[in-house]
Amino acid sequence: MSNGSSRTSSTVATALRVLRILSEHPEGIGVSEVSRRLDVGRSTAHMLLSTLLQQEFAFQNEDSLYFLGLGAFEVGAAVPDAARFGGALLGPMRSLADLSGEAVSLAIPRNRDAIIVQRFETKHVLRMDIRVGTRMPLISCASGKVLLASMSEGEIDNLYPDEDLPAVTSLSVRSKTALKVRVLPEVRRQGFAVTEGEYAEGIDGVAAGVADSSGVLVAALSVAGPSNRFVIDKWVEPVIQAASAMSQMLSRNSG
Repeated sequence: MSNGSSRTSSTVATALRVLRILSEHPEGIGVSEVSRRLDVGRSTAHMLLSTLLQQEFAFQNEDSLYFLGLGAFEVGAAVPDAARFGGALLGPMRSLADLSGEAVSLAIPRNRDAIIVQRFETKHVLRMDIRVGTRMPLISCASGKVLLASMSEGEIDNLYPDEDLPAVTSLSVRSKTALKVRVLPEVRRQGFAVTEGEYAEGIDGVAAGVADSSGVLVAALSVAGPSNRFVIDKWVEPVIQAASAMSQMLSRNSG
């Protein structure tokens, strides 16, 4: 009997890393940059990309840039609805979007980013390009703050080893001390987080956490709109209620 828990393929692992790199560059990426990101030779990067091209997990345009291909989309679309926060879980999101008339998003944590996995668009123009797959720095968006607030101090230190935090806008929190001492304790106390021009100036939002059956925060639900019409206090309770409904659904699904 083989020991499947200890035997892995470095080639497969590297190919999967290439897919992740392609997913992070919807504008396309060249072979040299893939080589640099993987820390492998250009010929190795080209071989991996050529294999993905052959299997339709990538495609190449006339400028020799590589993109995710139809094969990757087909595999992603086959993931069960519950695992992708789809199906019935979309009901509370849709209701919140209908009620607010604003953009409603569901995000999960990946390293220093919150990745949007589900989204209902606003009927209005937000002056910003956000869609499923968009990565937003955890420190600058309401969803990200909610996700960070569920982490331990050690986990936060691993994500941000330096005192200075990367700038997103002029309103973003700039120090780890401020994040840990002022921002996150307030999120934990309130049970929700807000953003006021910290990800994109002129855009405000509010978010609350979505937990699984064990009480572990697995995602954050948010609603956002232009600051000239979006009233944060008005949407705190609706967001919390929608997130709570999604948490209850996840708990029932796991049971």
